Amino acid sequence: MADNNKDRCFTIMIVPHSEEATFSLKLPLYVVKLVAAVVVLFIIGFGLLGFAYLRADSKAKEAQSLREINRAQQDEIDTLAVETQKMMKQLGEVDALVDKMTDKLEIESDENINLQHQAMPVLDALKEKEENEHGRLYASRSSTGGVLDRAADNIALLQDSVPERTETLDVIDQYVDRVDAIPSLWPARGRISSDFGTRRIPYAESGYQFHTGVDITGSYGSSIYASAPGTVTFTGYRGSLGNLVIIDHGYGYKTYYAHLADFIVNVGEQVERGQIIAHMGSSGRTTGTHLHYEVRHSGSPVNPANYLKQL
Repeated sequence: MADNNKDRCFTIMIVPHSEEATFSLKLPLYVVKLVAAVVVLFIIGFGLLGFAYLRADSKAKEAQSLREINRAQQDEIDTLAVETQKMMKQLGEVDALVDKMTDKLEIESDENINLQHQAMPVLDALKEKEENEHGRLYASRSSTGGVLDRAADNIALLQDSVPERTETLDVIDQYVDRVDAIPSLWPARGRISSDFGTRRIPYAESGYQFHTGVDITGSYGSSIYASAPGTVTFTGYRGSLGNLVIIDHGYGYKTYYAHLADFIVNVGEQVERGQIIAHMGSSGRTTGTHLHYEVRHSGSPVNPANYLKQL
């Protein structure tokens, strides 16, 4: 039986339409099976190769798509980072101004106590809002999984807070300017020889007068300092006050420096707190060398002791 299978053959005949001889090819069965197996393997191999190519091409396209998504996300992260830095800078300016305002409000005076009562609720509300926003930012970081989600959430929180903080910045800035206008610096080195208020007339044997400032004694020619920043509105000789300098500090505040030996500022000049503006003397009607120092608010004399840091 095995020998019969081994001897079995397939014959392939080619019969031309012409009178040429017929061509025949005799193939053993095992050769036919071998050729068929090779053909089948080739088809399978070609199919597998095509599948592998298509799969590789699909993965390559997927990888390219992921790279593009990553680039887009990185661009978004960079944009968010720039926006965050910009907003944090703005918020930092607010925080710095809050600190500056707090320092300014430490000046002990009746006027400044009123400012504290007005400004402190604003500062307290701002600090409470900052604490709440810090908590929200922390919650956003802990509850959101993606970097972009966290960044977007934080940006949204910052964007919400920037307009309100900017408004608060303007309000606080007004308070800072007003506190800056308070004449709080000691205008001369010396001691007070005559207080603000009713006193005996120093150059008369009897009688009383209302003293509109304080007298500070010192050595002739010693420096006189501007007690707050402002604009010089008068320099010259004025009756019993002698050589006089007047500075307008804004917000209704003006300071008068009288009985000067000389002055070294001019009308219209901007001066800073602590700047030397004149020298102590005895010009005008006076009993000796001293500085007559006045603070006027809205045109009325007020006690300088309410504003000076140290007496």
